[in-house]
Amino acid sequence: MLRNSILLVLMYAGSVFGQITITKDHMPGSGDAIEFSNARPINVDVSKTGADVSWDYTGLVNMDDGTEEYITSLKTPYILSFGFTTFGKKLLDTIGFSAFQFKNIYSFYQNSSASYRDVGIGFQFAALPIPQTGKHTDPDEIYVFPLEYGDTDTTTFDVEVPISAGIKIGSFYRSGNRVTTVDGWGKISTPYAKNVACIRVKSVITELDSIKVSTPSINFGQTITRIEYKWLSTTEKIPMLTVTGNEVLGNFTATSVQYRNEWSKVTPIVVDFESDRVSPKQGVVVSFTNKSEGEGLTYKWSLNPTTGFIFVNGTSETDENPVVVFQDTGWYDVSLTASDKNGSTTETKTNYIHVRDKNSSVSELDLHGLSVYPNPSSDVIFVSLNSEDEVQASLISLQGKQVLHSTFVGYVVIDVQTIPRGIYVLQLQTLEGLTSKRIIVR
Repeated sequence: MLRNSILLVLMYAGSVFGQITITKDHMPGSGDAIEFSNARPINVDVSKTGADVSWDYTGLVNMDDGTEEYITSLKTPYILSFGFTTFGKKLLDTIGFSAFQFKNIYSFYQNSSASYRDVGIGFQFAALPIPQTGKHTDPDEIYVFPLEYGDTDTTTFDVEVPISAGIKIGSFYRSGNRVTTVDGWGKISTPYAKNVACIRVKSVITELDSIKVSTPSINFGQTITRIEYKWLSTTEKIPMLTVTGNEVLGNFTATSVQYRNEWSKVTPIVVDFESDRVSPKQGVVVSFTNKSEGEGLTYKWSLNPTTGFIFVNGTSETDENPVVVFQDTGWYDVSLTASDKNGSTTETKTNYIHVRDKNSSVSELDLHGLSVYPNPSSDVIFVSLNSEDEVQASLISLQGKQVLHSTFVGYVVIDVQTIPRGIYVLQLQTLEGLTSKRIIVR
């Protein structure tokens, strides 16, 4: 009995201390510029709820990036309306069309120990490019603090923005309600970070936006219901992930997905590789050297055709520098994909490896001292080989047609200005052997 009681206490303690509490200290404020990325709103599952949940969204596909910038109201076009205690966030540069167009749209916020709330809106109406502002007579409490698992709040909001050009000619109205539930806690993983402690906040917002203007004559209103899922952490000032959408007959469909990201700090992936032999015989060991650049990279090699070779010396397709033995003759494309937490980049070299018959009497040239540059080129290509022998150089199309031929000792300059753009094979042969190099003419 005592043992069971101890287990229950430990389980309870684990559930209490495993979850976080969100307060005003975890909200953005004036001067913050926080980066995010937008992802494709496809196949985003939001069904997991409850305690100690692991949400895995590392497979989100980045579409574009942006920054949430919070500035003091003094630096917005609407300083006279909102004073010193609020800060603004620019929502959009422009929305709508023709007479319905709005510009320089800002929301204004206040952060206190009680709540984080939207207290007003400012915009310029297309027909009257004068700053128009309105304070909420009933602020929109986006979060009520402290925010913990199991909390539920229902709040309302209401704002009128008078539209005037010296005299009032109309108004923009926004009113509605927000039902918020903290329906889960646990850890979330995204392309930005993994296993971040969080709570999940679900908000159902019903909102009526309407506008009445006499000059030009406009009378328009629309009620919209949207659902927002936000994963809040104590380490980031905006949600780790926000999924917005709507629900029809119990089925949720995401319309936008935004996750916290530091995209300006992302190191671009540069993929490149080379092999110590490009024209080996069957059964000869070929070593690939990975020359890719990036941070925290993982690798995936692939060859086409997909048969006729094996990885050897304990290496595989996921090794940084694999070793391969080719069993079948012919031309092989080689691809290398390098991936980090933000995505992947692939480099493919077409007809990169030419495997020759093991009984061929022509051996492969030693590549030491071979230099081919620039490659790709649209002008000329310099070819040099550390050899005192005469070299027969042939440029061959992928269809097997010889388009250029030259004989040289030491080096040669190949003019490619007059040949069609595309991929070619540069074949070099001496009395000592044969080698091939892929050339791109652009």
